[in-house]
Amino acid sequence: MSSRLERIRSRRAGKQGAWLLITAIALVLVTIFWGLPALARLAGNLISTDSTQSTKYELKPTPPIISDIPEATHSATVAINGYAQPGIDVVMYLNGAEIGRKLTSESGTFSFQNVPISNGTNSVYAYTSTQQGMMSEKSKEYTIILDNDKPTVTLDSPRDGDVMRGTSQRITTFVGGVNEEGTKVYIGERMAILTSEGKFNLPYQLVEGDQEIAIKAVDPAGNESVTTIKLRWEP
Repeated sequence: MSSRLERIRSRRAGKQGAWLLITAIALVLVTIFWGLPALARLAGNLISTDSTQSTKYELKPTPPIISDIPEATHSATVAINGYAQPGIDVVMYLNGAEIGRKLTSESGTFSFQNVPISNGTNSVYAYTSTQQGMMSEKSKEYTIILDNDKPTVTLDSPRDGDVMRGTSQRITTFVGGVNEEGTKVYIGERMAILTSEGKFNLPYQLVEGDQEIAIKAVDPAGNESVTTIKLRWEP
């Protein structure tokens, strides 16, 4: 009797083991054919979301630095140079309008050559831009003055043709002024010191006999004017 029960239990255990094996194989097949693609789709969604977040939270580039620009010039074109992050676009603006884009070099430098400017005051500034279109803050704004007018020197004394006599008059004082702020004035080879009102007062030693003395003025834009005065000194 006991051996018969054991045989029945053994057959039932064998059937249960077979069903468990079939169930396990089925679960493995379901995982391979359904679970893995689902995991792949989930991973793809995570990567896509991470990429979107990276783009969303991309840091702004730093503004470019314009390092070589004239404050004033008599030339109708100028060169604008500077530096920014290497391999980034620099977008240049003149008087509120975009005039061009330049890719910075490996060392981070950029150069805009032969930029045409207008008479009077011109404003210049720039941005940097990434490949994704992210723009930096505005750079420092600079002013370029295009000035073609020569400076004018007014000489109060001495007068053209004056004759000085004696040791006391050998050193004569040039007194006058200039019409444009920031202008440098040269009497012969000597530079006169200007006051805040543009006036100068420069002692000058004469040589014996007739002499021509050049008076040159150079304004901040590089415009020059030269006049001469004839003087004579007799011992």
